[in-house]
Amino acid sequence: MDNARIFDTLEKKIEKLIGRLRSLETENEKLKGELSAARRAGKAAEESREAFEKLEKDQETVRARLEKLIQSLEGAEAKG
Repeated sequence: MDNARIFDTLEKKIEKLIGRLRSLETENEKLKGELSAARRAGKAAEESREAFEKLEKDQETVRARLEKLIQSLEGAEAKG
């Protein structure tokens, strides 16, 4: 094999590798964007879960107070 063919072959392989590198860099940027979006969504989901748990706790507190008021009213009616 002569030197010209060797260099042509090497040049083609290098061009192919450069193309693959560019493709991988593009894919990497896309994946970084997706990861960032997933992290934001995860954070939003966590915040929503925390808000939901707080609302549930508040609802239980209100329910307990209402039950206490109802019992007080029923006790007052029974005396009256």
